Amino acid sequence: MNAMNRLGTLGADNWHSLNAEPVEAGYSFKETKGRFRHSDRNEMLLRFVGLTLVMGALVQWALPNVTVVGDESTSKALISISCSIIGMATYHFAVRGHRSEIHFDPSKGEIIVSALSRQDRQKGAQRIHLSRVKSIYVRRSDMPAGQAALRIRLKDRSNEITAIRGDHDEIELAHGLLCRDIRMAKKRP
Repeated sequence: MNAMNRLGTLGADNWHSLNAEPVEAGYSFKETKGRFRHSDRNEMLLRFVGLTLVMGALVQWALPNVTVVGDESTSKALISISCSIIGMATYHFAVRGHRSEIHFDPSKGEIIVSALSRQDRQKGAQRIHLSRVKSIYVRRSDMPAGQAALRIRLKDRSNEITAIRGDHDEIELAHGLLCRDIRMAKKRP
């Protein structure tokens, strides 16, 4: 049975928090929302704050001189530089996206966990060979009802990797499919 049939039998078309799709050697699971529960609204707000700080650094030069301690032009220059740096950093943080994707490649025996930008481009990928994996489990969250995370425990590191987050039922189904395919890949010569 190929990945498309397995994803169809799991009802992956009706998932809300994960996007399951077949890829060349297997399948991948992407988060539809970021780590923030209202990621689109929060990212928009952060972009607005970042742009406001950058524009505020420019607008202050049009305002009349205010009595400050020290040289007025030096004070304005330092305020402009600090506001624009903070504004650009805030804008960059909001634009970079906060979603994850997990992909299992059975031919290489690797799990690939990658971060996605807002345009669904991979920003960075971490390849984990199956020989390094100690366990894969679902951790239920205390915060929102029904939310969970798929976590990977490694043999050579004490800290765990959170691969993807989403609705508990969808994460459980993805976990079951992933573990079954890992067992099948380990049985092959």
